[in-house]
Amino acid sequence: MAIFVDSAHIDDLTAAAALGFVRGFTTNPTLMARETGDALAHFRHLLAAFPEGPAFYQPTGASEAALRDEALAAASLAPDRVVIKLGATEVGAATAGRLTAEGVRCALTAAYSPAQALVAHESGCAWVIPYVDRAIRQRLDGLALVASFAAVLATTGDTTRVLAASLKTPAQVSDAVLHGAHDVTAPLAVLRSLPVHASSEAAMREFASAWKAKAAERVPDSSAG
Repeated sequence: MAIFVDSAHIDDLTAAAALGFVRGFTTNPTLMARETGDALAHFRHLLAAFPEGPAFYQPTGASEAALRDEALAAASLAPDRVVIKLGATEVGAATAGRLTAEGVRCALTAAYSPAQALVAHESGCAWVIPYVDRAIRQRLDGLALVASFAAVLATTGDTTRVLAASLKTPAQVSDAVLHGAHDVTAPLAVLRSLPVHASSEAAMREFASAWKAKAAERVPDSSAG
């Protein structure tokens, strides 16, 4: 099980690394476009901002050759860390199959059917990525989608992991795991909200108050004697 931060913002990655429970980061072309006009150069900075764990990069080439060239350039920046995300399409799957044969870790992303999860496994991908909240907005059952991926992959021995993405609330994060996701990725704001609960905060205030009261009892009365 791993929790990743979904962002291409350097400050987000630095903050996520400091949380202590985030194991890596995911990016996509939309997130990259908000930050830079040179995705590969920016990705190098992201690797430095979050110096450990898997780092997901998605090339944008229109052809298999262009995808492969950009993927290899990204992977060369940190071969032991970089995971190449490829779209769950015919070209994406073919590119993934060839890259994994060369030792590059890949993930098939934007997958919306159990058949695509099976293709991810057969092409050697380490992850398949369903979009939970986006599926819900398309009037699909995003959590049922995660469960169907997990069920299909369980028959193959689970060598391909389900990485649930497009998670917009803490409930979606935990529900994705309950429905079989092996890993999850979410924006920094969602990750920061995971450890937070009103009852927990209230309990901490009660503990602090009780200790403060006890400490006050131990303070000697300076007016005595």
